Amino acid sequence: MAVDFKDGVEKIVKPEIARWMPPSALQYGSWEESFDKELQTLTLENGSTIEFMSYEQDTEKFAGTSRHGIWYDEEPPREIFVECQMRLIDTGGISWMTMTPLEGMNWVYDDIYLRAQVDSSVEVWEVDISDNPHINSVEIEAIMSGLTQEEREARAHGKFVQIGGLIYKEFSDRNIVNPFIPPKDWLWLASVDHGLNNPTAWGWFAIAPDGRVVLFNEWYKSGHIVSYHAQKVHEINAVHEREPDYYVGDPSIRNSDPITGTSVLIEYVNHGIPIVLGNNAAGSVSAGIDLVKKHVIGIGDPPNNVPTLYVTKNCINTIREMQRYRWAKWVSRKANEEKNKQEQPVKKDDHTCDMLRYAISSRPVHEDGTSIPEKKIPSGASVPVDPYNEVAAVDMDTDDECDPHLGREY
Repeated sequence: MAVDFKDGVEKIVKPEIARWMPPSALQYGSWEESFDKELQTLTLENGSTIEFMSYEQDTEKFAGTSRHGIWYDEEPPREIFVECQMRLIDTGGISWMTMTPLEGMNWVYDDIYLRAQVDSSVEVWEVDISDNPHINSVEIEAIMSGLTQEEREARAHGKFVQIGGLIYKEFSDRNIVNPFIPPKDWLWLASVDHGLNNPTAWGWFAIAPDGRVVLFNEWYKSGHIVSYHAQKVHEINAVHEREPDYYVGDPSIRNSDPITGTSVLIEYVNHGIPIVLGNNAAGSVSAGIDLVKKHVIGIGDPPNNVPTLYVTKNCINTIREMQRYRWAKWVSRKANEEKNKQEQPVKKDDHTCDMLRYAISSRPVHEDGTSIPEKKIPSGASVPVDPYNEVAAVDMDTDDECDPHLGREY
């Protein structure tokens, strides 16, 4: 199957199969007589058939009888892939996908490429354009010189890249360290991006006296209410044998329910977790991203930089989302070519990135690196009134919020 019938099937797949198919293997010795145009099916002399389909067809068209093998030419929609894979169960059949990863780190990257690293039943071959001895290297360079770095990585080297541009493209193995519990005398904080249908992401951070920031634990789960997450936060704190010096989170949690009069913020307070509010205004998001990037890069320029942000290997969701967090694109390719690039992130799989941004941006300017953001916590907080009405959100719009230790050598 291919992307469409007009180009994918008729111009690519069919000619390639015809090129390699001996006439003696066909049912009637010729393609024209052995191919059913209505059913788009080629019948072979031994009774086998090859059925041609495209991703333009409804998913229901791919359901039904078993198959021994399936060839996907370019990346299929996931729902079609799942339906087709079900047709291989009866026969123990195989499938293969020939593709250039132009859609970025989508479901193919998650379900196939990464799976191949831990599942021996899945194999991946990455082929570089220079591996083809029949292509002129001068021609390759002439074509590739007009492409963006992302396009070159995908088209020339077969690499999965985040189409649209990675936000934290400097985030690398330099920022990832083995798990450890930081010293108890460092400043500790916990940050949250709360969700219900979407995951709730909690992260535990420690700030060293020299300004380095370490994310050393995370909690990431969807489908649960505040009381469940609050209990997990207390349990994790008990494992650490230390409470965070403060909690910071998404300012939207202060929004009250018009029926109950309560809010996610109050629910957390009532469960013993007072949260200082971050700032999620449009300009503040950009400023917060800039602060995180400064910590990701740290001192010096890549690849010889010394980061001031570290994430331990057990924080798998944060690492995964940091490696994919990307700028939004316009819907159409034409718009992407004609308009300025967007300045907002894609609002998908960004929960730990938001949590991280709230944490980094909550740091006040203090030379000793130990100050805690001011907050007013009501005693009890058992009434459905927002206790934070008089509390200013953490301001992430000004340069004063920058970490004073970023430029310090150590």
